[in-house]
Amino acid sequence: MIMGKSDVKRIQTTLEVVTDNLDDLVNELLPDNYDAKELVNHLYYVINDVCSVLENEIQIRNKVLK
Repeated sequence: MIMGKSDVKRIQTTLEVVTDNLDDLVNELLPDNYDAKELVNHLYYVINDVCSVLENEIQIRNKVLK
């Protein structure tokens, strides 16, 4: 299956919702655990970085295929 930009956005949105839920759990279960909160924040950055790379790869692929 060939991925497009809309696929990447859908994946990104899904991962962000999962991370939001994880953030809620961390805040509820581990309110004083700074390391857990930092880990969740880092996860948001990783999701954005990975999705940016995917979008760039899709753009490159589309240019090569033209």
